[in-house]
Amino acid sequence: MGQLMVGAVRRNITPPIGAWMAGYGGRDHGAEGVHDELFVRALFLSDGESCAALMTRDLCDTEDHEFDLLAEMFEQGMDLPRDRVFIANTHTHSGPSTSHDDEARNRVYVENLAAACVGAAEEARSLARPATIACARRPVQCGTNRRERREDGTIVLGVNPEGPVDRAADVLAFRDAESGAPLATLFRHGVHGVVMGSDNYHLSGDAPGASEAFVEANLPGVAGFLAGCSGNINAHPRLSFDHVAMLGRRLGGAVVQGTTETDEPRADVKLVSLRHEFGLPVEALPPAEEAKAALEDAEAKLAALEAGEPVEGLSEWHARRNLRHAQARMDAIDSGEDVSARPTFVQVLALSDIALFGWPGEVFYEIGRQVIERSPFAVTLDVTHVNGSIGYVPVASAYPEGGYEIMARAHHLGLGIVPEAEKVLVAETLRALAKARELVG
Repeated sequence: MGQLMVGAVRRNITPPIGAWMAGYGGRDHGAEGVHDELFVRALFLSDGESCAALMTRDLCDTEDHEFDLLAEMFEQGMDLPRDRVFIANTHTHSGPSTSHDDEARNRVYVENLAAACVGAAEEARSLARPATIACARRPVQCGTNRRERREDGTIVLGVNPEGPVDRAADVLAFRDAESGAPLATLFRHGVHGVVMGSDNYHLSGDAPGASEAFVEANLPGVAGFLAGCSGNINAHPRLSFDHVAMLGRRLGGAVVQGTTETDEPRADVKLVSLRHEFGLPVEALPPAEEAKAALEDAEAKLAALEAGEPVEGLSEWHARRNLRHAQARMDAIDSGEDVSARPTFVQVLALSDIALFGWPGEVFYEIGRQVIERSPFAVTLDVTHVNGSIGYVPVASAYPEGGYEIMARAHHLGLGIVPEAEKVLVAETLRALAKARELVG
């Protein structure tokens, strides 16, 4: 146990107009303007012996190649290994793409972004001072379950008011230990940053960004949104910037009130940061002939779409995705390598009896609740879009129903995760939390 030290800064990470945007596959050109600027909020945390960087970014996600770049720069610039870096994204679908592979369209921006993130964390370290942390939970709802069932039984992206949905915001209030003045306010709520749709070409933090701005306008210090499990929850209402502002006020107002109702502040803490790696089970490889036929079919459908011929129920983005998966399955068969599981991880950051666990995917709300209800910590926050991006992790019961999230679920070498992945994700995350709890003491 030691005195909690906290430093916090906010830095602008808005890309130039023309940057390609993330979140919707159908966009065909870059950003046309900036509705509201995007920021990274960086916290440096220490207990005198251990330290970690925790940041929230007004971005859709962290691509795997991007995190490799970030991890290398944190290691070289701050001597922080990847298991001490917790990078959470708000999941706005009106931010820039952060892909950093060979075909990345925003490659220069992403490299500058990585330098900005490390620089912000370094500046936060230089500002670290004795602090306290306290928690609160306030009722609020900014979304609706989106798995709507039509009369014919199909599941579409719509509005399902009877489905599971997040109805609360968790608040972490970091304050100056001497004056009690707010240094940083982090808040978690489960909602997709999709108020604005695919026809929007103006950069924006969407509702999460608007809520951060509201809190910062009403409290000293920085305010960062943590995206809770919301793989099956959309913002509601949506499709206008008026709705962005309204939901920002709704969530931001609940958070500001929550900071007046926190539990007893903690000054002496034990900090634990760890990364626990494991695998999610995937489908078995098909026979070679079946895989070859699927590859040929995927090639033919994409060629038809590129030639301007419609293919029922298939967009060009989905066709390209299907082709990548078909080619990956064929390559796996040819190589003979083991493809039994999709490699993934959970990132845990604990401060005494408070723990955040971060997943690199879009996880259904119910899965996060299972972990929280069984967590060994007094306060546990689920956070998604952390340190990577693997796709959706649905509950097992959603597979026979179908729908977008099943199609877009996490894949490995063209093989989708299976219903058993839910239990594995919960079990391995609880194992990581138990390890963190043991280290906290």
